[in-house]
Amino acid sequence: MKKFIKLIKEKWLKQTSLTIALVAIILCMFIVINAVFQNIDIQPLDFTQQKMFSLSDESKEQVKKVEQNVTVYFFGYTDESSAVVLGKQYHNVNEKIDVQVVNASERPDLAAEYGITGSDQLVAVASSQRYKAIAPNEMYTYDQTSAETIDITEQKLTNAILDVTIISKPKVYFLKGHGEYGVASAQDFYYTLGQYIVNDVNDVDGLDLLSSEIPETCDVLVIANPTKDFTDVEKSKIDTYINNGGKIIWLQDPYMNINKYDSNNFKNINSILDEFGISFSKGIVYEQDPDRVVDGYPDLIVPDLEYNEIVKDLYTDANVVLTGAGRINTADSEKLNELNVTAQAFMKSSNKSYYKEKFDTVESMRGKTNDDEEGPFVLGETLTKKINDEKSAKLIAYSSALFVSNAVIPIANSNLVPIALRDNKDLVLNSVAYLTNREDAIRIRKDTGVVSFETATASQATIVRLIIFAVPILIIVAGIVVVIVRRRRK
Repeated sequence: MKKFIKLIKEKWLKQTSLTIALVAIILCMFIVINAVFQNIDIQPLDFTQQKMFSLSDESKEQVKKVEQNVTVYFFGYTDESSAVVLGKQYHNVNEKIDVQVVNASERPDLAAEYGITGSDQLVAVASSQRYKAIAPNEMYTYDQTSAETIDITEQKLTNAILDVTIISKPKVYFLKGHGEYGVASAQDFYYTLGQYIVNDVNDVDGLDLLSSEIPETCDVLVIANPTKDFTDVEKSKIDTYINNGGKIIWLQDPYMNINKYDSNNFKNINSILDEFGISFSKGIVYEQDPDRVVDGYPDLIVPDLEYNEIVKDLYTDANVVLTGAGRINTADSEKLNELNVTAQAFMKSSNKSYYKEKFDTVESMRGKTNDDEEGPFVLGETLTKKINDEKSAKLIAYSSALFVSNAVIPIANSNLVPIALRDNKDLVLNSVAYLTNREDAIRIRKDTGVVSFETATASQATIVRLIIFAVPILIIVAGIVVVIVRRRRK
């Protein structure tokens, strides 16, 4: 190295022509090296404690197994976006996974296919068979206790890739014919929920048991707030489904005409629920804990979630909001044993809640009275009925059906859409995934804290270019000037 430096000083820097030639060579080398590195897809160095911008080994192992071609479209993102930086790493793990950053105006065909307008942001993960869309707000959740944002981008992307490459989609049927909340049209209360379930890579359809049997392909039967009883024929078909190990999600609002409610009018419905040892109330649960209500409305309840497979992603990070919930009455342990049923409550009201059934006077409607029972009350429950050693039937019961509807509720000069509140939709989507044995293959949750990753602005990019190009050139020019000045002095 010393000989090389001596050679440069004694020969190259003493002659102006050679000095200029040396500078030209250095500049050429700099330009060539810079061009080479710009064309190389160098992975970013991730110094964050949570490895925010790096794929986990768990994700890598899962996507290595993918044999179908998958394209991940990032609409409205830039190459420097943190989600894109993470997304491009999937291609490095498996070449069958292609990642594209798409400008909707340049690809109107793709924009139309995935419903993108203008500068909307959306991630669409597509295989030859199906696709799944992920909105930007679905890539983050919020921990209510630590007040930290939790990044679940990797969890969403990896599971979406796995979802769109499954061999067959689960079939979810919504019972109809008894005043249930439907999914067929935009006017139906469960239309939006149905679209979310479809986007979660499931097939959704209505089912009228008066005209058809429960298909053998039925993975989940959703019963959403029937307001009249099932016929004997329908009850028989549902009983058969249960005895074959059927899976049911039952959402029930308290009956509106509480004082007119007569259980004799719902014999077949109650008979089916009796098989699992539960019944739904005709009264309403109200909350007095100010931390467990929304905007001070005692019937907009933020329930306590108790850990199980359905709420594991919501247990500490966020909460749901129940609208006009009743309570679930569960048989005692002795009766449940007789029925071969195991019950696990995962959602309850607080100790300060109360249950009201009488609304016959003005006083009774204004608040808690001596006739009202005190909480807590079960609002959501999983019930597993053992049929034999080989199969079991499952029922997930919710004491509110309105909480995942797209009905507009006027509250405090604003219109609330229950399914859009907090994590309401995710609770039902988790329920479907649980019953179809399709819980997320991975669970990657990274506490972001104060970490941010943003695209450089135009002015910031200019400064970076000046540092990369101008500073080395100035140093070289300064070196030439120094040499020339020294030679003149001699």
